[in-house]
Amino acid sequence: MGRFEKILVDNNGVDRREAGYYSTPLFISEYITNELLRINPNGKKVLDPAVGKEELLKSFSINGKEIDSFDIIEYDDYKYSNFSRVDFIELYKSKKINQFFNSDISLDYDYYIANPPYNCHELNYIRDNKKELNQIFGDIGVHNMYSMFLSAIIDMAKEGALIGVIISDSFLTATMHSGLRQQIIEKCTVHQLLLCPNDLFWSQKADVRTCIIILQKGKKYQNGVLISNRAKDTNDFKHILAARKLKELKIEQLLLSKDKTANQFIIDIENEIIDLFKNKRLGEIFKCITGISTGNDNKYLSKEKKDGFNVPFYKNPGRRKFVTEPDAFLIDNFMEESLIVKDFMVRNKNYMLCEGITCSSMGLPFSACYLPEGATYGVNANIFPPKADIHWLIAYLNSSLVTFLVRGILIRSNMVTSGYISQIPVPDFDNNIKDELNQITINVINNNITTEIAINKIDELIFEFLNSSNETIQKIKHFAKNLNHKV
Repeated sequence: MGRFEKILVDNNGVDRREAGYYSTPLFISEYITNELLRINPNGKKVLDPAVGKEELLKSFSINGKEIDSFDIIEYDDYKYSNFSRVDFIELYKSKKINQFFNSDISLDYDYYIANPPYNCHELNYIRDNKKELNQIFGDIGVHNMYSMFLSAIIDMAKEGALIGVIISDSFLTATMHSGLRQQIIEKCTVHQLLLCPNDLFWSQKADVRTCIIILQKGKKYQNGVLISNRAKDTNDFKHILAARKLKELKIEQLLLSKDKTANQFIIDIENEIIDLFKNKRLGEIFKCITGISTGNDNKYLSKEKKDGFNVPFYKNPGRRKFVTEPDAFLIDNFMEESLIVKDFMVRNKNYMLCEGITCSSMGLPFSACYLPEGATYGVNANIFPPKADIHWLIAYLNSSLVTFLVRGILIRSNMVTSGYISQIPVPDFDNNIKDELNQITINVINNNITTEIAINKIDELIFEFLNSSNETIQKIKHFAKNLNHKV
């Protein structure tokens, strides 16, 4: 979710950032409910474990279902459900702790519907209870509330229970959520996976990218999966849902791999692009790491080179490609400082001051730049190939193809981490292609050609090497030139 004001108070005086509550649009509520009832019209009991103001429950009530609802805050007078002031995560914790005495922790609900809270590890509850939560959620992790909610729902759902949620879509590809994806793959049937438009929650000052996912506990119900790629805006999405203009795929077409380390969900991607992931990933070939977090940039970084601050520091090239100036200058005695100041952390010390590649860390564009010897770097992704591989790899990473792979498939947030970058597939280029890519990067660094001309040349070489179809080439180029509309 984008960072707006630190405190966002709604009409009830509730800080949205702390509670993680954002109201579900009516057309989304009706769609999820109607789809759950279409799949199983005969269920009786419903649970919304993060009920908010009952936005998701009206259609269930009209259809005569028995509805229970939980929340940690009593937002309203509840007219559709039997409301209890219950912390759903605490309920799940108690079930898991007592599982030794009672192996069945399932709840007797036929439908689960939810818009789980969107807040993350910054939340006091997670920070203060991290050790205990880690013990409960194991391989799932405690990265944010929404992932714990979905995992707990899946774990407590009985066989055949339907689960319909609107949720942050970062779990579809984020490395840290591979455990949650594996739980879905192993325990659930996936009926629908629809990407929501970026502007869906803008009216509530939330820049969160979301999806609708409809699951069913158990694997025997799996047939085709209905999908929808991201609509251009909310009005377009309303039309797609109303007309059910959805595409049906086999579940195998939705996954890059069932392997636990590469089990990303993908939406409506051509087979020739998916096939690229049969190549080795960047992190398997070269070291892809983060570096220094000072804990206090104002104290340890200077915008200008001056006495005591002489070490170039790179942390986010942003839109700059191929070559960039340092973002700041680090204190000269940074290694010594890291030994005495707890919050001053120098990771991967063996690679510090080495020649390599530094990558963008925030914002929609993805870029890679030359990292000179003697420089330091922040928590952005930094890659350390042998010297002979640096320049051709910079060229590849700045291609339209990699922009598409990163922003169209692998990453669904503004933050680009080394974990994501390590997942980029690298084609097995021959030496001739590498030499040509090498020279393009050198020409840009020496100001012999512009970045735009360089990327066009790089794209031409790569698409020819991969024997890409014209349709795929046009799709990738259009995506790379229209990031603000596509991501």
